[in-house]
Amino acid sequence: MDRPYRKALGVLTLSLVVAGVAWAATGRERSLAIYPAQNIPLRFDHAQHLEAGADCATCHDSTRTSVSPKDRNLPGHEECETCHDIAAAQKGQKTDPPSGCASCHPGFDATVRKEPAKLDLPPANIEFSHKLHLDKKVECVACHGDMTKVTLATRQQLPKMATCFECHDGKVVTNECKACHLKQPSGRLQLTFSSGILRPMQGNPLGMDHGPRFEFNHGTRAAVARQTCMECHSDSYCQQCHDSLQKPLSVHPNDFITLHPLQARTDATRCESCHRAQSFCAACHERVGVGMDADSSLRPRNAKVHPDYNTWVEVIGPQHHGIAASRDLRQCVACHREESCMSCHSELSERRQINPHPSGFRDACQKLAAANDRACLKCHSDNSLRQKGCR
Repeated sequence: MDRPYRKALGVLTLSLVVAGVAWAATGRERSLAIYPAQNIPLRFDHAQHLEAGADCATCHDSTRTSVSPKDRNLPGHEECETCHDIAAAQKGQKTDPPSGCASCHPGFDATVRKEPAKLDLPPANIEFSHKLHLDKKVECVACHGDMTKVTLATRQQLPKMATCFECHDGKVVTNECKACHLKQPSGRLQLTFSSGILRPMQGNPLGMDHGPRFEFNHGTRAAVARQTCMECHSDSYCQQCHDSLQKPLSVHPNDFITLHPLQARTDATRCESCHRAQSFCAACHERVGVGMDADSSLRPRNAKVHPDYNTWVEVIGPQHHGIAASRDLRQCVACHREESCMSCHSELSERRQINPHPSGFRDACQKLAAANDRACLKCHSDNSLRQKGCR
């Protein structure tokens, strides 16, 4: 295998590994917003200590009175010295079990006057009381799993929400979000932390997985569980996307401007849920040279939208613009404004005055005008309506 091929294969393998880690982080990892990243420069074996007869309270006795995740419920030298003769090891004596500094702090040399690497264990961003749970006789294994198979405990031994919901079922024990998650002054959940953004992941018990496709399918979920959404989001948050001013790139990718005609033709109602054809589509098309009112210098010379003028305007037939408009007016208003039609079809026009109404329309015009003459006044003056007997 030549070197360039091996290099390319290595890059591909690395990309697949990174993608696999990213997938695992969404489905199996703990949220960084809840459990910030840790740095634990220690050598420790939970399984070995439990097998030797220690129990959870031996090292974590302070949990009995702990009412906050900010409490540091980790053992210090005092607890370790119950079994490890640290003082003897510091004098160079041989101890059993091993009690030298390097036994727990790998690479640490006691002869060099230097502090060992410090632990970095940020508190969890939740409301939690060990004391309350222990008073309710909740076993440690219920939240932290079977520690007889664990060496050094990490974030992986901290409970996920699915574990909490085994007891917090909403019947005997509350399962409201605000019972555990931190809140803002507004009362909504705090979503942004220095360690990450709170975002439901795969396996979320409420079925609120905010995965890569959530922007496309959240509408259905929001319609049936709006109150759950309101725990985190306000109406103004929704309007950041739904006011049609700017869409996130996950909804409209970078090259969407060249791809959107196909989607607009096949699913116009979806576009119209955010965009108004007359104020958004037509205005944009005019700016890029599409549409009657666009600057003539911007109009493309090598593109033709409509048939030749006579077929499209003068000759009544299957390709006449009136027939096309009656079939699909949405396509017309994407480029033409109401004024475009009125330039020929209005009685007030100085250009042409082509009657757009079908034969026999005069018999119904009085009734229509009496019900709502605002549409009539778009093309007719008040005096004209009176002369026609519509008033």
